[in-house]
Amino acid sequence: MNFNYVSHSNIIYYTFYQGKRAYSVMCFALIALLLLSCENHIIQRASSDYFPLDEGNWWRYTSANDTLFIEVEPLDTILNVECFPISADGYVTYRTKDDNGISDYINIVYNFSGETYTIIEDFIMRIELPLLDGNTFNDSLVDSLELSGEWVKAAYHVSGVVSVDEYSSGLYDGDVYRVEISVRETLMAIDTTIINDTYVEELYAPDIGVVQFLAGNSEYHLIAYHLN
Repeated sequence: MNFNYVSHSNIIYYTFYQGKRAYSVMCFALIALLLLSCENHIIQRASSDYFPLDEGNWWRYTSANDTLFIEVEPLDTILNVECFPISADGYVTYRTKDDNGISDYINIVYNFSGETYTIIEDFIMRIELPLLDGNTFNDSLVDSLELSGEWVKAAYHVSGVVSVDEYSSGLYDGDVYRVEISVRETLMAIDTTIINDTYVEELYAPDIGVVQFLAGNSEYHLIAYHLN
């Protein structure tokens, strides 16, 4: 009599192997899908304009005690550099934009014996581009001027850090870049030293601009905007 022997351990192993292989393929496909989704978000963020600086663009913000209207005015030229005047309820700052970053015009003066002397006049990088999660940046301006045998020195330093956050409002829902900016302005004169520190947080949404910002103790939220 002949007996056909079948190893049950081989059947169990084969079944386990096939199941493990199918599970591995499924996990690989899931990881690939997640990576593709993440890459698409990165590409979308990289291709978006977070600083729509065009003449006539405006944004309106509100805080607990105040409203603020910001508008881009017609192009101007300072120090042979074409820049965007940005009016915030009448207070104007001058800003440039290129592939490397957003820069602000800085003018530090000192009054001495009834005359006004310029210590620093230049553009400084305010935000480094492109915006990247975890990126840190800094820039500085330093200069001095001799007046009546004494030196007056000035310094302007900017440092910042970028992170990705989530934001939800009636105007925008999705990922935003949070940019934290610290500024120290120092003036060392003949008989005094003045140090002014400021800190702001700004949330940037794609193809909108700033949707929320913190300045001092006030938090402002975007309630309306217009882009050409």
